[in-house]
Amino acid sequence: MFKKIKAILTQDIFSADDNTSSDSSIKQNVPESSVIAHNQLFSEIKILSSIAKTLNSESFTQSDFKFFLDIRASFARNIDQYQGLENSAELLRVAIAAQSIFLKIEQTELRYRSSKQQEYYDYVLQILTEEFAEVKTEEEENGILIAQKKAPPKKQYSPVLFKEKLRSKLEEIRATIKSEAGQNALDDYAESVEKLATEKDIGLRLLYLFKKSDIKDLSILRVLSDMVDYLQSKDLKKTSAVIDLVRKNQEIFVQVTRIIGLPKSKETLENYALILQYLGLSKKHEQSAEQFFRLMAVMQEWFNLYTMIENHRLKYPAQEYNLPPEYTKDIPAVEIYKKYENMITIFGKQQ
Repeated sequence: MFKKIKAILTQDIFSADDNTSSDSSIKQNVPESSVIAHNQLFSEIKILSSIAKTLNSESFTQSDFKFFLDIRASFARNIDQYQGLENSAELLRVAIAAQSIFLKIEQTELRYRSSKQQEYYDYVLQILTEEFAEVKTEEEENGILIAQKKAPPKKQYSPVLFKEKLRSKLEEIRATIKSEAGQNALDDYAESVEKLATEKDIGLRLLYLFKKSDIKDLSILRVLSDMVDYLQSKDLKKTSAVIDLVRKNQEIFVQVTRIIGLPKSKETLENYALILQYLGLSKKHEQSAEQFFRLMAVMQEWFNLYTMIENHRLKYPAQEYNLPPEYTKDIPAVEIYKKYENMITIFGKQQ
């Protein structure tokens, strides 16, 4: 009897080993091309993770900066009292930041007025119109100029092509101007316009609005800039001081309405104050905000790669494949994504 039991136990043991060996033998290897593709993605996400860790800062968690981000997010999400204000706020922010460029363009047009120089100014307006002229809206018919995002330009904006047009026309007209001063003025003018031709079209869009409006003195931008500077020493979490400043300078905001395209239904002291509060906070946190939004852009790219890697790994489950070591490595910077997930969702694709 003992011999029979021993034989059965021995048979079972070897049988189990055979099954294990059989299970292992049916596992496939991950195709070499897939391993190469995975490792390429992993190398890219490691680079982005390193950049993200460098950009990440403790200053992003400070209450005042988080207050600014909450307001910026409300503009972007178009919610609550910020509904319908984002485009106007961004236009005005850029207008103030680039005021020296706009003022230089305006002063050149006023000072140098030969027929050939005027021809170039007219040409700039012509190509701006080709890029940004849109179907009239109800607000435009009521006397307010608007260049809104909701109505796309006639063709896709390209800063490279825009600059090529500027330079081509500049060479043509410059050759007909005899005085060196006139040539230099036109060169400076073209250079100023080119500075507005960045990847985002908002600077040129503003120039188009300025040229189409009946505002003849853009020095009001300097006054608005002074207001923003004044607010740097104030507690911007309290809107009362901002509203008082708007009330004292209401005529400035009435004029600037034509530039930022604020609909008539939004022309209130409260809305002007919300915009001015945002401009003050943007100036106060300018450096941190630039770094934070760069982080958001990097983390959006990171998330795209993360999704690709996770989807790739799902194709090769450990139960069916002999996984290379790279397939079991943790993806770096997950903790950064989790920390800012809500903000990445809002801002990641905007940058």
